[in-house]
Amino acid sequence: MVETHISLSVNRLLNEDTYAIPLYQRNFAWTYDEIEQLLNDVADAFQEDRDNYYIGTLVVNKENDIFKIIDGQQRTTALNLIALALKHEFGFDRLKSVNLTFPARKKSNENIQKLFIKQKISKDDENELTRGYGHAKEALKKVLEERQLNPQSFIEYLFEKVIIFRSILPEDLDLNLYFERFNSRGEQLEAHEILKAQMMAKFGTDQEMAQKFARIWDACAEFDKPVINAFTKKAKKKHPDAEREKIFPLNWIKGNNYQNSFLLNIDKFLSQIEVQSTNKKSLLSSIENKESTTVKVISHTNEVEKYRTIINFETFLFFVYYITFGNVSPSDIQLDDKKLLETFENVTSVNTNIEDITLFIRNLLKLKFIFDNLIVRMSQETNNRRQENDWFLQKVYRNDYNNKTRGDLFVQYYYDKNSFEKFNDDILMLQSMFAVTFTANRDSRWLYEILQFLFNHIEELDQPEFGAHFKEFLEKMAVTYAEERLYTEDRRIKKYGDIPVYAFNFVDYVLWKNREELKKAYDVKFEDFKFAYRRSIEHWFPQHPNSDERVEKIDDKFLHSFGNLCIITDSQNSKFGNLVPSAKYKQWEGIFDRQSLKLQIMASITEKTKWESDQIKGLEKEILPMVKKFIESKS
Repeated sequence: MVETHISLSVNRLLNEDTYAIPLYQRNFAWTYDEIEQLLNDVADAFQEDRDNYYIGTLVVNKENDIFKIIDGQQRTTALNLIALALKHEFGFDRLKSVNLTFPARKKSNENIQKLFIKQKISKDDENELTRGYGHAKEALKKVLEERQLNPQSFIEYLFEKVIIFRSILPEDLDLNLYFERFNSRGEQLEAHEILKAQMMAKFGTDQEMAQKFARIWDACAEFDKPVINAFTKKAKKKHPDAEREKIFPLNWIKGNNYQNSFLLNIDKFLSQIEVQSTNKKSLLSSIENKESTTVKVISHTNEVEKYRTIINFETFLFFVYYITFGNVSPSDIQLDDKKLLETFENVTSVNTNIEDITLFIRNLLKLKFIFDNLIVRMSQETNNRRQENDWFLQKVYRNDYNNKTRGDLFVQYYYDKNSFEKFNDDILMLQSMFAVTFTANRDSRWLYEILQFLFNHIEELDQPEFGAHFKEFLEKMAVTYAEERLYTEDRRIKKYGDIPVYAFNFVDYVLWKNREELKKAYDVKFEDFKFAYRRSIEHWFPQHPNSDERVEKIDDKFLHSFGNLCIITDSQNSKFGNLVPSAKYKQWEGIFDRQSLKLQIMASITEKTKWESDQIKGLEKEILPMVKKFIESKS
């Protein structure tokens, strides 16, 4: 008889029984970030020498001899793709066969079997599984290299010590009812919800302060919305000030001269934050029943557009914790979401003072307001100002002035002016450069360093000259990151295999800074450039040329040199293949204006002449002095 609840090692999960993904389940949706995060989590446990590492629950429904996956299919599929990448790319064969099937998806079923035997998959047949295989390969390479892990030992730990808990649903369970309950609440509370309850408990019988704490927490937890939108505002200028006007002192002056205060009046007006009820409730109900902490917000849908943030709320809580209780260096902070409660133990312990909890919630609000106004975001929609996926950096302002109504003026809040009158483009470029390079939440120490800087200079954020000060800080930080990634110890430029993506993004920033000079030589639209998620490092002249013409190979010292390398998206990398530069340019001419600046310049050279070792050397002689000069100017 099969056990209803059992702990399975990854080895047993992938090599015993048969699992199926039912039709009603969505397709595999994990990206590179989720796969890398999973591998980093396992690497943490491996390096900490934990006896076992549990990665969650697999909920299944058993029919005949097949386990249909109800919950946990993303993680299970990812583990299969990681095992396949280990088998073919790293020489560690731990799979007897593929025991994961897709009965309702013919292409997925065929592709995972083809991946097992390493059968070529045509471009027309590529899907989320083939992309996931590529992500698994790249993530494994990065984690193993950056952490300097012993591959054999790490893989042994992954297969034998990483555990998943499999739970079989009762045969008489109404699956529709199960899904309704499962999707409405989920299996368990998230860590940040538990942390909220623990901190609220410190207020004891003072339920009013506990509810005010919850108002601020919930406002900040709506992480893809500006925190100011969660507080009430007055409708007309003549009305008494509401929460927004009291807490967020935003001034509007005729002539479009405006400023906002980042000091906030939270210390003064905390007692005036509205709550509907102060009746004592259980901590669980305070989490699950939002009605106890929510007031009607006077807001308008046109106040802010939809956007994506570059970290999640849990990571932001880490930032606030370290800035509030230690202001520690970026290299010493912990950013593992699963260790959130552990990190906060000294704040939630029995000896914690109310003053510490109050200080934390004040800083949470202050830092979220700074985050909303001074940290880059990505647009989620196309509008009259920008395209979807454009980066933008804009701060909120209050508008009481209306030429049409004149006397009785309505109060409005907008996010459609630059955060900085000067240097907004530079600051946006620098932040987005970091964002596209260090994509995982656990790799966002650069953002902690920025928020730490802004918080430490909170009294200066309103000053007109602060933009120049902030830009200088970001450029020096960019140089610090670049020196160790761009150069060898003897100050030579790194080559293929050693040079990371950040180095290319940094060079693009330097090229953008030198755009006026470069425009004279190259037909490149520097003003349209934006940083994007380009992960693949590509040889412009390929390592194994594929051409109808006889092509002489380039000497390795030029082939693998910086001048012949560029970064592109994963999808474009597969399209370029082994085409020679002239063929790449001819076939994909229409895409280069969306590529990195270095690649655009390389394409511009290729359009005019044959790409050979002289062109590689020439490009390096032109742009590397610019990079060196910029670095020296910030040292």
